[in-house]
Amino acid sequence: MIIVEDPETKDLAYYNFMPRPDQPERHDQQTSFARSNHEGVTFLLGGNGAGTTTLALYKAVDFILRTPPPRRDTPFWILAESYEQTMNVCWKEKLHNQGHLPPQEIDWERIRWYKPNNDWPFAVPLKESRANPGCNWQIVFKSYDQGRAKMQGESIGGFLFVEQFPWGILEEVMRGCREYSFAGNKLAEFTPVDPALSARLQDMEESGDLPPGWAIYRANTECAMEAGHVSQQWFHQFFGMIPDAMRKVRMMGLWGGFEGAIYPEFDSAVHFLPDDWDLSPGCHHRRMIDWGFGVDNAFVCLWGARNGAGQWFIYDEYYSTETRYTVVDHLKAISDRQFWPDNPYYGVTWADPSNLNCHRIAARFSEYAPGYESINVQAANNSVDEGIEHIKWMLKPDPALAGVDGKPQPRVLIDRHACPNLVREMRSYRKIRSNKMGLNPRDAPDQVLKSGDHSPDALRYGLFSEASMSGITPTTIARMHSPQRHGVQIDSSRLKKKPRRASK
Repeated sequence: MIIVEDPETKDLAYYNFMPRPDQPERHDQQTSFARSNHEGVTFLLGGNGAGTTTLALYKAVDFILRTPPPRRDTPFWILAESYEQTMNVCWKEKLHNQGHLPPQEIDWERIRWYKPNNDWPFAVPLKESRANPGCNWQIVFKSYDQGRAKMQGESIGGFLFVEQFPWGILEEVMRGCREYSFAGNKLAEFTPVDPALSARLQDMEESGDLPPGWAIYRANTECAMEAGHVSQQWFHQFFGMIPDAMRKVRMMGLWGGFEGAIYPEFDSAVHFLPDDWDLSPGCHHRRMIDWGFGVDNAFVCLWGARNGAGQWFIYDEYYSTETRYTVVDHLKAISDRQFWPDNPYYGVTWADPSNLNCHRIAARFSEYAPGYESINVQAANNSVDEGIEHIKWMLKPDPALAGVDGKPQPRVLIDRHACPNLVREMRSYRKIRSNKMGLNPRDAPDQVLKSGDHSPDALRYGLFSEASMSGITPTTIARMHSPQRHGVQIDSSRLKKKPRRASK
């Protein structure tokens, strides 16, 4: 809190705002976020009602007022999903009406208005800096709806993202900060309810691969309720209607389940192979293909190996959205990635049965590509609901498959470094959401959302088809293991780890 003597300004929110004391064990770090001064992007992930927007706006204004601007009208961008949200929540409600931006700092005569009757400005210039005469900051309001192209070119002094954003927008806005090396000028706050938008950041945090200078803080709605920032009645009513899988997301901004998630069981702490893993000889190797031919329709091939206990290890992927590639080009690429071509345990390639033309091309591949062998591609079992249930069963830890630590392992494990697209799409794989808006709201059809589903589809084709052919089902697995038997382990001494290859 800033102490001021002026009676006309001392009641403004900017001077009276005080972040909650940190409770890191409860994922509440308002004070640490407010005091942070990182060179890279500083994220505040929090629950609904946890005070993330208010705190982020306070921190943005505090940066602007404490940092001498480098030039006249140096832009600081505030971005939200829509322009209406940027105006009504960020400007009207908080910056203007509540006084999170002190009015005496604004150059009111030079405001560029979008809809002055609605109190919606395009840009709000601040007064000339006393520390750097002739220069000033200018708050510019943007929306994700404007698209990536509208974010290109302009040099800016900082930004604040409010709510989840497309990753490509962040890339373009970051590019605009290249001229100035301010610390604490790149901010983002949101509740991670959409896996498609937050998968990149989740993967960075969980793998310890955040870029230098980046940091993530969190805010807990329950702590906000205890501090009197939201009412107890609202808190209990709101979270009483939130499914268990979404509660940690909606309350603390933690990664977790998502609305309509098909595989909420998928967990980085359970389903990833250790970084130093190696594969035992004698496993049966398979490829799994989902045909695709464009930017929004990726061609995917996964490589997996099954041991004698029916446990699968997914160890590589080919993922391409190249529009200029033909089926033959893709088949060449996956043939070139055959890591152990002389292994007698390589078998059938399971593929999406919906495009039999591609199957025929694979069968005659040696004619289209001399020097290559034709590929034994078989039409996969495409019983979607039953296949999804099979994958869900395989994601469950099996007491008969104990790891070196004695904990049960799932029946499928993934190399997260070699298969980043599979990991991302397993998290975002979900069903169509319902339309609860308008005069005639309707329930969503019980169908998979046909977006970001190519890698999970390939996985389902391979694992479910193999189970259907071999008879490895929940019932037969139960008969294979006695209560005393432990699962076959990954052997780290028998085979060298394969080299990494990037997807297209």
